[in-house]
Amino acid sequence: MPARTAKELAIQAALKQPAKELLPLAQNARHYAELLIERKLWMDSIAFLSHAITPRESIWWGWFCTRKAALPKSDPAELKALSLAEAWIAQPNEENRLAAKEAMPKTPPGAAQSVLEAIYYTGEIENEVSGEKSPPVPYISSKFINAAVLCAVYELNANQPEEIAAEFLKQGMDVANRIQLWAHYT
Repeated sequence: MPARTAKELAIQAALKQPAKELLPLAQNARHYAELLIERKLWMDSIAFLSHAITPRESIWWGWFCTRKAALPKSDPAELKALSLAEAWIAQPNEENRLAAKEAMPKTPPGAAQSVLEAIYYTGEIENEVSGEKSPPVPYISSKFINAAVLCAVYELNANQPEEIAAEFLKQGMDVANRIQLWAHYT
């Protein structure tokens, strides 16, 4: 069952203290996200937002952050991963999802690989031994987007991550506001 409240989202995002202390102050999920950002709890803010935004838009947000971190390096495997992610965002179909899966082992660990993982886990997962298919695990894609955004923050500036995180959170909140996300939560 999808989360409907700030508290339920905080549980899914595995937020801990001091972020959990803000829950009673929050009027709703949007206000809670704003409180986390205002208090500069940026790691918790990223985790919360990655769980609040719907998978496709969350993956777009992860792709945006990852692209910003990957372009200065111009690593061919990362650029290929970004291209595959962009294709899935444009057309979230099974073909593009499986292309992301195929590229995962060829992509260096980090933000780009996490975005591909998020894409793969939006659909049914086939057990490689038994061939049985399982439905997507709720919020698993969100976990990978959380990792992707955090990796992108540190890939861009490990010495002063707060500045990059603030920029990425502004973008994430813009996405949430644009898709009128907050109307879905109480």
